[in-house]
Amino acid sequence: MRCRFLISVIAGVSLGLSMAVSPAAASGLSKNDIAAALRSEGYAVQDVQPKMIAVTVGEHVIFVGLDGADADVSYITYLSDVDFGLGGHSFMSKFNSEVKFGRAYIDRDGDVALQMDRNSSGGVSIDNVASDFDVFLLLISKFLSDYQAQGSV
Repeated sequence: MRCRFLISVIAGVSLGLSMAVSPAAASGLSKNDIAAALRSEGYAVQDVQPKMIAVTVGEHVIFVGLDGADADVSYITYLSDVDFGLGGHSFMSKFNSEVKFGRAYIDRDGDVALQMDRNSSGGVSIDNVASDFDVFLLLISKFLSDYQAQGSV
């Protein structure tokens, strides 16, 4: 419950910050700008594709992709240690209904994925991206906490 409240507060702050984008931010950020900012926070960052970086945080690899003229930003990770039984659909449906700024799904290879997107129309600041990254880390934590709390599904 406390985790949900904290995630809601951080998401609200992140949303509020995104609405206060300065004209300088409207020109958009490059993949290299985002990589440099995350490296400066101590994260291991690798260039993996023309529009994507991979950021290692503990045992998780988070892919950060930029797409479009406004540099929309997507965050995605695959949770290989999550194994759903027959109740997985119900668990993910409940999780997705509780978390409005991200989603969980099973990809075409059968892997559990978490994804969060930012529509960056009009630009976004590097502080917004760093804040969004922190929110995504909380999203991963909430998903794993909920998964462990409910036992095997």
